[in-house]
Amino acid sequence: MLAAGVVATSCGSDRPPDSATTTPAATASAPTTEIPPATADSAPPTTPDLAPDPTSGAAVADEDAPSAVAADCRRLTDFDGYEADRWIVVNDGVMGGRSNGTITVLDSVMRFTGDVVTAGGGFTSVRLRLDGTELVDTTRVELRVRSDQRIYGLTLEDNAQAGQRAVSYRADLTIDEADDTDGWTTTELSFADLRPSVFGQPVDAPPFDPDEASEFGIIIADGRDGDFALDVDWIDACR
Repeated sequence: MLAAGVVATSCGSDRPPDSATTTPAATASAPTTEIPPATADSAPPTTPDLAPDPTSGAAVADEDAPSAVAADCRRLTDFDGYEADRWIVVNDGVMGGRSNGTITVLDSVMRFTGDVVTAGGGFTSVRLRLDGTELVDTTRVELRVRSDQRIYGLTLEDNAQAGQRAVSYRADLTIDEADDTDGWTTTELSFADLRPSVFGQPVDAPPFDPDEASEFGIIIADGRDGDFALDVDWIDACR
């Protein structure tokens, strides 16, 4: 089953790393461009370092992988059904950047791929708008991922502002060596590790408040040019 919904649009106002949204062909005067949905015949790009399915090359879920939610966690998303349509791509185009990202969802796995161009920008990300209840009474998130060993981070927003700008909270993920032969591993990030910023610059703001969470995102802004690929199987919010 293939479920994909990808629209480039602006979410939040802390850019970078949370700036306006474009695809590579867009400019500052036209920052919003639709990215064509993936289809069964349009497999996403792969990179040599990302473990593919040995028969098709596509990123797929390990059928034997554990999917149970821990007792102190609840599932934020497993990319099954309508949830896949709620994720959007946010690139660096309005800043003059030329990075681009694309997401596809296949067999309940979200694959985030693209190309980072550091000149003029240097980031691309995927975001999920929240209704404010998903992270209530939690202190951290866990993700099951398969990566190319580049550095990825999380970005979150609540209702905090600095001046007239929304504050973005960000921290890098630590992705260890794979737990299994298919390349999957589980990583976690505490909300206490998030640091506030506006337009990529540190600001004085209260700690991130999960009870007021409005956006969750995954970003690559590691200062390196080139292709990237990250698979995400599920995301849990935990106490």
